Amino acid sequence: MPTVSQASPQGVPFSFFVSLLREISLHSRPKKTGTKRDKYSSYPALATLKNWISTLRSKFSPLPENTTAIVFRLLFPEEDARRKYDMQETRLASALADCFGCDHVPLGQWAANGSSGCLGEQVLKVLNKTSSHAADYISPLSIAEVDDLLEELASHSAYSSISVRNNNPRATRRSKSVILRALYRSLSPLDASFLTQIILKDLRPLLYPLPHVHYTVALKSFNSVSLIQLSKEDAMNAWDPTRQMLSIYRIRSGFDDAAAAFDAGITGTIVPRIGTPIEIPKSEKGRACLHALEILRASKEIWAETKYDGERAQIHVQILENGYSRITVFSKSKRDSTLDRYGVHSVIREALSLPEESDLDSSSTKVKSDVILDAETVAWHGDKIDGSYSQVSLMTDVSSGDRHLGLVLFDILMLNGTSLLSVPYSSRRAILESVIQPIPSRVILADRTRIALNITTNVDDPTLHHVFAQCLAHPEEGLILKAGEAGYNDMRFPWVKLKRDYIPGYGDCVDLVILGGSWDKNRARELRVAPDAYTTFYIGGLHNADQLKKDPNARPHFHIYFTASYGLSRDGLEETNFLIKSSDAVPYDSNHPPSNLPFTFTIFPGLVPPTVILREPLLAELFGAGFTKTPRSRHYELRFPRITKIFRTRERSWQDGMNLQDLHKVARAIVGKDRSNKDIDDWTNNLWGKPASPGVSLKRKGMADIWEEKLIADDHKRARKRGWTPFDSRVLPAAPGIRSSPRPLGSRTNLRDSRVSKSPLARRTTQAPGPSTPSPSHKPRLPSVHPSPTSSPMAVQSAKDLQSSARSAQDKGSISDVLLHSLVFVAAQNPLSRQQWKLKIPPERTVHSLEALFVACGWNSGEPPSPWVQRGVIVLDVNESPAHKATILDAMNKRKVACTNQSNRKAICMLERNILDGQSSL
Repeated sequence: MPTVSQASPQGVPFSFFVSLLREISLHSRPKKTGTKRDKYSSYPALATLKNWISTLRSKFSPLPENTTAIVFRLLFPEEDARRKYDMQETRLASALADCFGCDHVPLGQWAANGSSGCLGEQVLKVLNKTSSHAADYISPLSIAEVDDLLEELASHSAYSSISVRNNNPRATRRSKSVILRALYRSLSPLDASFLTQIILKDLRPLLYPLPHVHYTVALKSFNSVSLIQLSKEDAMNAWDPTRQMLSIYRIRSGFDDAAAAFDAGITGTIVPRIGTPIEIPKSEKGRACLHALEILRASKEIWAETKYDGERAQIHVQILENGYSRITVFSKSKRDSTLDRYGVHSVIREALSLPEESDLDSSSTKVKSDVILDAETVAWHGDKIDGSYSQVSLMTDVSSGDRHLGLVLFDILMLNGTSLLSVPYSSRRAILESVIQPIPSRVILADRTRIALNITTNVDDPTLHHVFAQCLAHPEEGLILKAGEAGYNDMRFPWVKLKRDYIPGYGDCVDLVILGGSWDKNRARELRVAPDAYTTFYIGGLHNADQLKKDPNARPHFHIYFTASYGLSRDGLEETNFLIKSSDAVPYDSNHPPSNLPFTFTIFPGLVPPTVILREPLLAELFGAGFTKTPRSRHYELRFPRITKIFRTRERSWQDGMNLQDLHKVARAIVGKDRSNKDIDDWTNNLWGKPASPGVSLKRKGMADIWEEKLIADDHKRARKRGWTPFDSRVLPAAPGIRSSPRPLGSRTNLRDSRVSKSPLARRTTQAPGPSTPSPSHKPRLPSVHPSPTSSPMAVQSAKDLQSSARSAQDKGSISDVLLHSLVFVAAQNPLSRQQWKLKIPPERTVHSLEALFVACGWNSGEPPSPWVQRGVIVLDVNESPAHKATILDAMNKRKVACTNQSNRKAICMLERNILDGQSSL
């Protein structure tokens, strides 16, 4: 006999759904640091959900149609990429005040001091004063009716998906105010408060309410694991213990598809569907090269793929019956960004050899049916990818000045309607390469390198340390390690992201000034602090350093142009809040900016205004992953900035910080751009027969060598600390002597000028540090290459002398005896050979670039050689490629011709020797 549904005609009451949210909020109380937990109390949100699901299915069986999808859309509104409401707290508070017919002020104070920073809670307070509903009142609205009304509300937003807007055409669509009244008029205060946060797409402040404590207690007595929040993955497994629903969600990343498959009882293999995004794999963070390899130690083949600085794009291409192709592009957040990326549609078709028009010949393409590609949208500047521009305009026009958009393709997930998700990465990449036709400066395939997993048997593949060092020196954003045998989103072999800022001491570090603070909603909810705490700090730099040098009485002028919310520990954040609150900071009003400060300032128009401005700026040490520029900003800022320390004034003053002019020079070196007007300087030098100054590209080899040595040495320390294992022996090269301690942009190298006592803030200005190479250790590595005039240069040694010495050394079995009296540049391209050479040559006798060898040997026009250098030696493998040898010889010949003091320069010879088998020649 069929079971009779106990649901009301309208379905599951919305009030019943709110009872789940209320129970989660009652039981999800944070535990203080150090409190012991039992299994149930450690995850009360999940336990509560399981009990509610059991009650739901017993009370309302069989469940009304679409109940699964609706529940998940309401429980995780932030995951609902289809619907956008274009209403954040300020706008929604005003709309709700009109809806309720109440004063706007109470709702507008949702983020005022003394509040919890939650508009839903303010709604609850306001309606509790006016509502006539009983405590056990159940709203007549069902979850299905609420879902339909939210769909209609979202149809007003241009950012909602096309399907949402088409379901509610403009001609029949009601106004926002009418829809809001239909939603709220019959709800209890508690139901209305939770609905408010659903519209704001953030239930956290009501599901996990803040403890009513001072920010000091909130920061020092609790931490990030004090409360476990319900995840969508755990919720899906609670709803479907067979885990089939979660498996479907990873392939068709939307609650609608996963819920429909669950409700229909579909089991077995699910394939991707054009127009539905595929869940993007989550990456593990590699904290060091050794740590990254350990995560994938079960793999027999690992590839290091270059990570590009752009915006993720999952590209779905559907081939229609008439031969035309329809393109859909999804962003990282799963939003349909097809129109935003319209500018790259033509290059997608060209790369796939698809015709623009349906009647054109398409016989050359291998794409006969649907295809899904994984890519990164990047900005091209000429023939290079420009990673220094942050989120460049991705609107419909592909070009913007001298920059244009392009694609970096790195995976293929479907081809001709066949899913490739279970196909190993190595095979998917081969398929991708066979399908894609690269287009210079438009579409390329991601660079990748196979990593040596056993350095004793694999001498052809480079080590991860070598590849990552090259990445750091160029510089690229980082690497993504992928197992060759892994399927897409394979839980056994996760992607491993390796970036410089993930490794302590490897991020780019600068000292800049903090001039303001504010409470940021998103960061505050991560920290679980109320609006009385400052979570975000406004960073700027001195703009008029040159003026201050000329006029000591001028006021410093700062430009505030980016913010930092991360990096400080909870204790450090609490201390910084105390510093600001005890420093008589000035409330900031954009309409009436403060004028009684000992400095002036401007704020970049794209920033949310700060809450307060400091009377005396604070110096902060920040680090990040390279530099970038925000659109319409003239100044470089750190990518993913994090604050490592904020100094009290008595420790270090703001005058020790870097001014904007010096920061610009350093940032250009980091992002791989030569200084301004270098081309003119080089032309002038060439006109007068002088050698051109070394460019950024010439410095990168030396930087890569230093980074590689540092990476290897650090991993050796880690291996020794935990106890050396066979795995360490397989993947770790021998530890070379460390020549320097890489700390890019080490802010402590900034030099102070003399104090100017007449300045309003007794200011000090700083000099810019040198080019952004890893900073040298305090102990000099080499004697000066610029001796004083009284120095007596040694006699020039000929190549014949070196050849004779080398043969004599070979007779004795030690070529290193010759090299001990030489300055050496190891130019061998084989990574294993390079490591072996560095073990034989004393660190103080090596240089890291050809340019450094020229300078030390006096091959620099007008400059004498270093007095202690007898000769220069360029080391190569015997079987080095002819092109590589020709490049070096060409550089030597050009420098020799340009050198004006031929008699004083030292000889530079090329030593060809295969260190692995002992063969050598000159």
